[in-house]
Amino acid sequence: MGRYVSINSRKERDMRKQEDAAFNRREFLIQGSIAVAGASFCLCGLGGCATITGSGATSKLTAGALARTGGDIVIDLAKAPELAAVGGAAKIVDRKDVKPIIIGRVAETSFVVVSIHCPHRGVEVEYQHERKHFVCASIGSSAFGLDGARLRGPAKKPIQSFENTFADGKLTIRGVAV
Repeated sequence: MGRYVSINSRKERDMRKQEDAAFNRREFLIQGSIAVAGASFCLCGLGGCATITGSGATSKLTAGALARTGGDIVIDLAKAPELAAVGGAAKIVDRKDVKPIIIGRVAETSFVVVSIHCPHRGVEVEYQHERKHFVCASIGSSAFGLDGARLRGPAKKPIQSFENTFADGKLTIRGVAV
């Protein structure tokens, strides 16, 4: 009697197989979506969004705060709230007449200016005032001193630093205009 299976039992067995297959596909899609969301959160939560976008979190310099004078630029700090306090930072990107740079306010009358692009993969660097250095915004493994010297990480070269002077509320940065 075990050799003969009724038509109803075959149909039931086939339906169970289809339900199991549908459940497995559905479960796979759900689990896959959760994995992608988790990986995205981890990357962005650890500062890794820059790995994808190439951009760091530093604010752009306020429009109208910058003027060109020959090969130099002058920033009026009264028009640059990003640089008003010690520890502040601003970036200049998206300008065809100025090299992409990041500016950090180290002290009341002292600033550091370096090229914004990490030499490892070209991702922007971020100024970390409390640590007195710049780090790659990708995953932070490359670090650079305030003078642009490579401190650690996969980057093999330093980042370019630029001479600057501060007087009468104006920051002059030399050699960044193109």
